[in-house]
Amino acid sequence: MADELHQPANVGGPDWAAYYRHTQGREPRPLFSKGMAALAAVGVQPGQAVEIGFGDGTETRSLLHEGWRVVAVDPTPDAAAALLASVPIPDVGRLEILTSTAEEAALPPFDLLYAGYALSFIRPGAFRRFWRRLRAQLRPGGFIVLNIFGVRDSWAGDPDMTFVARDEVFRMVQGLDVIAIDEEDQDGDSFSGPKHWHLFDIVARRPIEDPA
Repeated sequence: MADELHQPANVGGPDWAAYYRHTQGREPRPLFSKGMAALAAVGVQPGQAVEIGFGDGTETRSLLHEGWRVVAVDPTPDAAAALLASVPIPDVGRLEILTSTAEEAALPPFDLLYAGYALSFIRPGAFRRFWRRLRAQLRPGGFIVLNIFGVRDSWAGDPDMTFVARDEVFRMVQGLDVIAIDEEDQDGDSFSGPKHWHLFDIVARRPIEDPA
């Protein structure tokens, strides 16, 4: 079951600050834990990570704790201040916070990109451009760990969000080594009440020897 999210943009825009307060103190999301287990299984060492939509900061703090350098991206200024205040002083030097939307953020080449419940809040045209940039900045041997809303989600049809069909998911990861694509398609709860969740959880790796 997907964990709780707030309402999409067609209901007045997500109140991200309220959502982040609601989720403070949680454990890392199952998708994040699955991705980190995949990295550990092949012996990936900490390098450059990017988190899109870091929110309450749980996953960013976990990455810093494990020794990663992290570029943490979120458009909410309050999120940036809260994250910086919560990071242990020895880890601050490996953290860069960008108060920006995903599509406007200047991303470095990276070894890991994590985005939990974030990328579908990019408009479709900008999403396609962002995805091309993501693929270009992913280093050989690097991982993407993220999820995207499917076309049967309750919020599908919102013009400010991106929803994908199953065949499109597989086109998006063509050329990557896919560790897992897990589909959720069921009723559940959200921060704003009951909804139908349609999600694709993706863990994939760029081949180490990739001429692209």
